[in-house]
Amino acid sequence: MARGARILALGAGLLAAAAPARAQSSFADATSMTWDGVLTGIFLGLLLFSLAYNAVFYRLLRERFLIWQSVRALSYFALVIGLSPLAMGAWLAPDSFARQVWITIFFDLSLVVSGVFLRSYLEPGMIGPRLHRWLGWPPVLILLTTPATVMPDATTYMMLRSAVLVAMLALCASAVVIALTRGSRTARYQAAAWSGIGGVYGVSLFHDLVLGQPFDNFLFLLFPALGLEVMLTALGILDRLVRLRRERQEARAQAEAMRIIAHTDPLTGLPNRRAIEESFNDEPPVAIALVDLDHFKAINDHHGHDVGDRVIFAAGVALGSGTAMAARVGGEEFALLFRGAPAAVAIEAERLRQRIGAYVAQMVPLLERPVTASMGLVHIGRDTSFGAAMKSADINLYAAKESGRNRVVFIEAA
Repeated sequence: MARGARILALGAGLLAAAAPARAQSSFADATSMTWDGVLTGIFLGLLLFSLAYNAVFYRLLRERFLIWQSVRALSYFALVIGLSPLAMGAWLAPDSFARQVWITIFFDLSLVVSGVFLRSYLEPGMIGPRLHRWLGWPPVLILLTTPATVMPDATTYMMLRSAVLVAMLALCASAVVIALTRGSRTARYQAAAWSGIGGVYGVSLFHDLVLGQPFDNFLFLLFPALGLEVMLTALGILDRLVRLRRERQEARAQAEAMRIIAHTDPLTGLPNRRAIEESFNDEPPVAIALVDLDHFKAINDHHGHDVGDRVIFAAGVALGSGTAMAARVGGEEFALLFRGAPAAVAIEAERLRQRIGAYVAQMVPLLERPVTASMGLVHIGRDTSFGAAMKSADINLYAAKESGRNRVVFIEAA
């Protein structure tokens, strides 16, 4: 007899043997239920919880293995309904051929999807590319052997099916074992989750292939094994998702740190040329200025580069103390982006330029002479490119240097 028919017969026996549960309140005096019905309902509720659980987490992290696990849970749900005494209409009566086909299809579908689920569920690099492929399309071969369970006298066909099922179990077991040897945390959960089902299927196959007789306790053990699998897989998925979220947060934090490093001058902590160009393009300013410290080479020559660095740092603090966006774009050269009222630009620019000398005197008191700065300032139009604006400001800075330094050269409009 085919396995589906044996399962249906065993299910009917369980239904006949189960004693009704006595109502526990007057509200339920007219009701009765059997313990196998209660256990079936509990397991179906567990599967529905698993589906809701997967849906919630998929909305958060969009991981493919949640989809495959949901398909597995739906297959289990349909399989349990088929194995249960629940009424499904005359066409799908418990002892009907259609009910047997239903059971077989969803049993096989749960196995087919397990391979795809496993390869997407395990951490990357835990199994080799060949085994990764084998867990994909080869399990579909199981569906080609599904008719063997409902065909009479299909001994050879049934042997082929058993061989395919054994191969599928071997593939999944190999993947889990290999992942375990490589330190997979996910594989630990899945090995525990599949231990019960693997044991039940293994004993059933032993009865079919070696003993030549059905495993009578198959149904008694299948439901607890499925329940264990659903609960432990849910715990494993939660652990995997927590680690994935942590990894993504760390990756985003690292990417943000790298972005900040790539856009920040390490000496002054101000934005660098790349950052100020991006800011210019994102929100064009009304004016731009280039600032250069006067006679800076003499500071390095007389006091050393360490003192020179302290002077640059102090100048950066001074320029960063105003409303303009300040950036270091060269050795002792800075850029300023002015946004807001164009009429206030010249006053703010001169205020910042004069602060340089005051800040340097306070922060680097060992200098013998005050530090001054020259500035080239220019108003720009909305369509002016960053390169063109910098070039205009550089022309004005050169003019400030040529006319005696320690001043601002400003052109009203570009």
